[in-house]
Amino acid sequence: MKNIIAVETSSDICGISFISNGKCLKTIEENSNRKHIEKIPLFYDSLKKDIGFELSDVSAIAVSIGPGSFTGLRIGLSFAKGLAFSNSLPMIPVSTMMSLAFSCNSNKPEVGLIHSHGEKIFCQHIDWRTDLPEPIDEIIVLTWRDFLNEYDTTKKIFQKNCDALLNEENLITAELSSEYVGILAALKFDELIIKKPHNLVSNYVSPFIINKKK
Repeated sequence: MKNIIAVETSSDICGISFISNGKCLKTIEENSNRKHIEKIPLFYDSLKKDIGFELSDVSAIAVSIGPGSFTGLRIGLSFAKGLAFSNSLPMIPVSTMMSLAFSCNSNKPEVGLIHSHGEKIFCQHIDWRTDLPEPIDEIIVLTWRDFLNEYDTTKKIFQKNCDALLNEENLITAELSSEYVGILAALKFDELIIKKPHNLVSNYVSPFIINKKK
């Protein structure tokens, strides 16, 4: 029996789920309004109380690894690492883009979009194999205007947090959830598991440049 704790903090949603043998037994999550660091420990305590598990019962810790909010990703990964290191557990990093795609699996989207900042978006092409999303290429960052000019918008496309940029475009709205992270982690357990995750880092995709006064 494989039990997985899954963490999602890559954007506005803060959540944690308990997955057992590929099925979600419990999810606790909400729109945290940038209070991930306060909420996630409380959600974990509630999850532990409701399910009645110990970390010794857990096979791995899964976490939404990015792209997404710089601060949210750092908080989620730090919390997930804390759980993993406290009981020498492996970790399963799950692409936020693939988790979002999985939330729309009935539509089988071919392109995924996540809002980065301003008018910039993360973009990736997606393939589907045995009902699971697979990345075709690397995630890139581009402007909304460039996307409209360069990409085939007749394809099935999902979006997350791009509402302000959409205009009249008819795109599928994807949903973030620790449940999707956990189920994908269970389905791809052997492929994604990292037994020694000390050097695991979030996938920010684009570099963050801080201007310092000289």
